[in-house]
Amino acid sequence: MTDSVAVVGAGLAGATIVRTLRERGFTGRVSLIGDEVHLPYERPMLSKEFLTTGVTRDALQVRPMAQYEADEIELVLGRRAIRVLPGVGVQIEGGAVVPADHVFLCTGVRPRSLPVRGSELPGVISIRNLEDAEALREAVARGDRTVVVGEGFIGSEVAATLAGRGADVTLLMGGELPMQPAMGPEAGAWLLAEHRKSGIAVRERSSIRSIGGGNRAESVELTDGTVIRAGSVVMAVGCEPNVDLAIDTGLVLDDGVLVDSRGLTSSARVHAVGDIARFPSATFGRTLRVEHWQHAQQHAQVAAAALVGDGDIYDGVPWAWSVQHGHRIEIAGLPWAGDTTWRRGDPNGPDGALWISGRAGRIIGAVSVNRRRELRAVLRALRRAPVVVVGDAGELADSDSDLRMLLDAMASA
Repeated sequence: MTDSVAVVGAGLAGATIVRTLRERGFTGRVSLIGDEVHLPYERPMLSKEFLTTGVTRDALQVRPMAQYEADEIELVLGRRAIRVLPGVGVQIEGGAVVPADHVFLCTGVRPRSLPVRGSELPGVISIRNLEDAEALREAVARGDRTVVVGEGFIGSEVAATLAGRGADVTLLMGGELPMQPAMGPEAGAWLLAEHRKSGIAVRERSSIRSIGGGNRAESVELTDGTVIRAGSVVMAVGCEPNVDLAIDTGLVLDDGVLVDSRGLTSSARVHAVGDIARFPSATFGRTLRVEHWQHAQQHAQVAAAALVGDGDIYDGVPWAWSVQHGHRIEIAGLPWAGDTTWRRGDPNGPDGALWISGRAGRIIGAVSVNRRRELRAVLRALRRAPVVVVGDAGELADSDSDLRMLLDAMASA
């Protein structure tokens, strides 16, 4: 029997777990532990609207303080968890132990760093928390030239957001196209053209040798000897699961913490939820680790409900979105793993474009630019059952065909 729960990680997943426990009738002690002093907040806007608009800290909160108080959640904020003691609790810095029969690990991911000289200088920023985003927002307001290192989701979004404000932005890409492999080569080539059209100075296959400066970052030197002036340098070279506590606890790992279909780890007293969890996907026949907002929320709901005896399992289909240069980009499923692609529409046209990906005769994902309705049709189909491509596959690329009806017919064949 579980009488007390400690949730380590005060982000969206952690906030969702404590709320779901109360909604499902759990009446025991619930503690929420986070190393930041802030209430749990949503991070997607940190690389988007928050950088250029008047969005406040309070507007990012998952829930206001009054709701944690009403749910009788013990908040342990600004204190780093240093050890999980299964069946006993969680030790925090300073030595105190937060009692808990059961622990939920929601420690998320941390930014990767580049081991280059000058990376510790003020002005070198990784957009991972509120303070990072605020520092960059202030730098842009000062008119700093900005160099963004990395062309993935965060790097591409930051570069596009700052360019939209008229900032002087250079984007250094390790490869030749942005947001690969998630978007695929054709959609990536379109986004690269949009970056350049907006005024971003894009440099493909560029590696950093060092960051120069005295009291703060002033320039970036590339391995080919090129020196680029910069008042701010945004490091966006990817993330890695924050599994230090899981390692110390002896949990089974595989690029994240391995969990079952309800989020339970190899320890019967520990769940792992959200970005750090690698879960079994019946839909795709493999294990997945997903780093997106919707997954964190939905996985947390299933894991919390499981603790109080709910029988639901988790088999979420990955879904992510981005807004860049006024275009809404959405990615569903695993389009990067496909071996066949069908394109509907034109990304530069009024109705946008949808790239549908297939593998071994099945649809496994899609990428959309301003074609949200059809992207949602693919997402709904993937959530129901594997979609086998039957009949005239060419219809998938016919913009005049009704995609929802076509997918329904394929799913029922």
